[in-house]
Amino acid sequence: MTLPLEPPVKPQLALSRKELPLGGGYVYEVKLDGFRCLAFVDGQEIFLQSRNGKPLGRYFPELTLPPGRYVLDGEIVVRDSSGREDFDALGQRIHPAVSRIERLAAETPAVYVAFDLLAHEQDSLLELPFVERRAALEHLLAGEAFARAPIELMETVATPEQAEPWLAHAEGAIAKELTAPYRPGQRKGMAK
Repeated sequence: MTLPLEPPVKPQLALSRKELPLGGGYVYEVKLDGFRCLAFVDGQEIFLQSRNGKPLGRYFPELTLPPGRYVLDGEIVVRDSSGREDFDALGQRIHPAVSRIERLAAETPAVYVAFDLLAHEQDSLLELPFVERRAALEHLLAGEAFARAPIELMETVATPEQAEPWLAHAEGAIAKELTAPYRPGQRKGMAK
């Protein structure tokens, strides 16, 4: 790979807080029940990296991301028939037997939910504020190549009141500072 960022890259982490931070300087996302994953795409080559730097690609052969030159931060999830994340079904995908992985990829396909863009073309975007990285991510995923890909854009809301249902009916919520750069391996710029 010849990307401006090459694996392994530690993902930025969220600091645990008792309450969501308030104010206009944040955007809020639902906390998903999946596997954190950085996706490195260089041409046709794809490398999926776990939070701990381990390769995940062999377990998720259906996650064929469109060719290009980009690095995403996101979450791999498997959903049940009602659309909720199914962590048990996701966990079954980590298995040594290729035949089982292929069968489960067809029966319970995973999707990649992207929430940050860390690099694009020749540029590392780590120093840009989150609001600019998010705009670049939205622009990238709006491209025609992504229309049929197993990738989704993470939903965001502007107020903690809009995020309240996630605290009661999901894994929680993440608050991201709009002006924060991406800090690999650090618990800065995000709260959960």
